[in-house]
Order: sequence, then structure tokens, then C-alpha cells
Amino acid sequence: MNNSSPWNITNSIFACVVALAALVWLIQFHAFGISMGVAGFCITYFLFKRNRWAYFAAAIWCFGLLRIAMDDGYAFHGDYGSYVKLPYVIGIIIAIVLHEKVAIKRKKSDAEESVNIPD
Repeated sequence: MNNSSPWNITNSIFACVVALAALVWLIQFHAFGISMGVAGFCITYFLFKRNRWAYFAAAIWCFGLLRIAMDDGYAFHGDYGSYVKLPYVIGIIIAIVLHEKVAIKRKKSDAEESVNIPD
């Protein structure tokens, strides 16, 4: 696949946005923010490597953050309201689409293929 294809550019932008969100969580200096920041940076690393599980993890990460944003007890809910929820929903959709478009698919090895061939 060409490195300048629109899907690869979208993948790079998405990974940078995840890294930025992870940085925002990390600089909050509380246990939950640090754990979300570290998880976000791990996801970003594997997004740049185009690992299939990274897109799944990014979608779950965005869904978890969406659930936190929907919770009335969280600190920024009153200030930003529904504006915080929209980027997480978009992140879930983009992660699923990129999972299908740019993630590197594993090929069966010769040993696995030889086992599956009927006699």
C-alpha cells in the first residue's frame, strides 16, 4: 500500500490525535489520568505500526472515555457537556474503519496451510 494513500494519512492523523489525548490525560497528574495517558501512548505506538489489535484497543479506549464523559459525576462534564462526547464517538468510528482499511493482516504460514490441505 502506498504510504501517501488517504487511509495511511488518516491513520497518521488518528494516531497523532490519540497521542494528544493521551498527553492531555497524562498531565492531569492523578492516578486515573496517568493510567489513561500511558494506555493512550501504548495504543499510539501500535497504531503507527498498523497492528490490528491497536485499532480494537483504540475503539475500546474511546468507548471507555465516552462512558466517563457521559457519567454525571466526572469533573469536566458540567463544563463541556456534550462537546466532549462527540470526539470519542468519532474516534470509535474511525478506529473501526481503519482496522479494516490499513491494519496489516496476518498471512497463514506454510505450516498452517499444509495442515489444512485435505488428502
